[in-house]
Amino acid sequence: MAGTVCIPIDANLYAEFILRKNESVDVASWVEEIVRNYLDQTELESEIWSKDHIEKVHAKMDEDSGKTYGDPEGFYQWGDLFLWNGTQIRMKYKGKNYYASVQDEEIILEGFEGEAFSPSQLASKVGGGTSRNAWRDLWIRERGSKEWVLAYDLRRTAKLRQPITLEDF
Repeated sequence: MAGTVCIPIDANLYAEFILRKNESVDVASWVEEIVRNYLDQTELESEIWSKDHIEKVHAKMDEDSGKTYGDPEGFYQWGDLFLWNGTQIRMKYKGKNYYASVQDEEIILEGFEGEAFSPSQLASKVGGGTSRNAWRDLWIRERGSKEWVLAYDLRRTAKLRQPITLEDF
């Protein structure tokens, strides 16, 4: 569907837009921007949107992610952690954030021409060649998540999820 549709809004609400902006304002464009931002920010919230929409968005994300990061089923294994292709990694050093991602089952630091690093090598490289503890320096944002989690904390929860076998006793 192309074109424009008109959606009636309460006159008091319209007046509030004009009052708050305190200048000549295109209220329709402003409301359109607000709605567009809302749609973008809530795109993955399954509590709001239909199951069909969520499945379509996930399929598109998997397709896009596959082109950028490789097979969505691929991963880099770091101890007990499985860092799936598309996982983001961040480290702050001297007030600056450095970013890497898991691409085609390797950790690639942004700005280093596709050079692959282990987590320890990554932390050392970002830390100017110093000895670092990657578990305590690297923050991980798993594919599809908005939350950054310290690698040390992810490792602890991964160990808690390990099945207990008779050999453990």
